[in-house]
Amino acid sequence: MLLDDGYAGVSLREIASRLEISLGNLQYYFPSKDDLVEAVIKQETRTYIDLLDSVALDPNAPGTSIREVVGSLLRYYAGPGGRYYAIMEGLAVCEPRYARLKAQEYDHAFAHMAQWIGFLVPRLPPTRRERLAHVLVALIDGAALQVQIVHPEPGEAGMDALVDSVSAAVEQLLRSWE
Repeated sequence: MLLDDGYAGVSLREIASRLEISLGNLQYYFPSKDDLVEAVIKQETRTYIDLLDSVALDPNAPGTSIREVVGSLLRYYAGPGGRYYAIMEGLAVCEPRYARLKAQEYDHAFAHMAQWIGFLVPRLPPTRRERLAHVLVALIDGAALQVQIVHPEPGEAGMDALVDSVSAAVEQLLRSWE
């Protein structure tokens, strides 16, 4: 519903009705719409981090290519996860609660991205990994917003071209920071 109707177009009453549960039951778990949206955003962040970990940090798959990691993340963003991300970005601009949530969730993403960088460039000191993690997250986020806003259905060839471009940029950044 949030994806179809937008934040302003959703109410707890309508959500409860569509789920065929009582409003009181829904409010027991989510006292307000903001509580529900926050839970959804946290779950989507967890999904993103789990994806990053499974593709980039799986000890059983050493040497996972940058292209595979970038491709997995951008394809995730091309789906509903990216739409939730875009909603969070918009809410964070206007609402302090969501700005705090965004900062918390990004701290998790930065930590996992820094861990991946350490896997790729083990000689890079931790403070440089952390700074580079911010740059890489910004690069991938920017590409993700392009997928969601500018080219919402790029097709497989368009997605492959975007993955190739972002992967090349990531490789160049990693080389320049060594």
